[in-house]
Amino acid sequence: MARRSPAVRDTKERILKAALDVFSEQGYLAASVEEIAARAGMTKGAVYYWFRDKEDLAADLQRKLWTDIAVEAQRDLDPAASTVENIKQSFRAYLRSLKEHSHARFFLRDCWAVPSLEVAGRAQHEAEVVLIQRQVQQGIERGDLVPVDPETLTRVLLGAFAEATLHVLTNGTAEDATEVIERLVDAFAATPTTTRKPSRTRTGTP
Repeated sequence: MARRSPAVRDTKERILKAALDVFSEQGYLAASVEEIAARAGMTKGAVYYWFRDKEDLAADLQRKLWTDIAVEAQRDLDPAASTVENIKQSFRAYLRSLKEHSHARFFLRDCWAVPSLEVAGRAQHEAEVVLIQRQVQQGIERGDLVPVDPETLTRVLLGAFAEATLHVLTNGTAEDATEVIERLVDAFAATPTTTRKPSRTRTGTP
């Protein structure tokens, strides 16, 4: 069985590659499992051996693409750099990688418009929240970021980043989106005099 493992993995990779080609050329809704099987050079039954249906195949492909892009984005992180610089570098590399995956861009854009695939994308997004929140928490503890609630800051950053991602998927240009995201991250960078604002208390006088 061990000797067959590479061939087994190659079969699944062939299906995913064929699916990406067909989805990118025809759009998710117009594509069919029959066309994907033909592009992969195998029977429709072979595709159904690996995937329940077209939606299952597309969700697996979407997850793989986002994971590959996220791995590329984490590759250049510098342990010696500040949290602010590493978050900016991570987002910068992510958007650049997204732009470079031009063949996949059209399929990923389709995923935002298909409810079931959008749900799968949100699950991936929640996994990213955990990773980024860890960076944010450490940044606050190190004094690199302003002392605010880390989960709230994480979700604000990722909300803006999601919109930047959609912009790149739609227009294929990452430069403007990168500049805006970096300016947003800079706004939460701590300065030596940054302190938490005291909460307001009500008094008897106006």
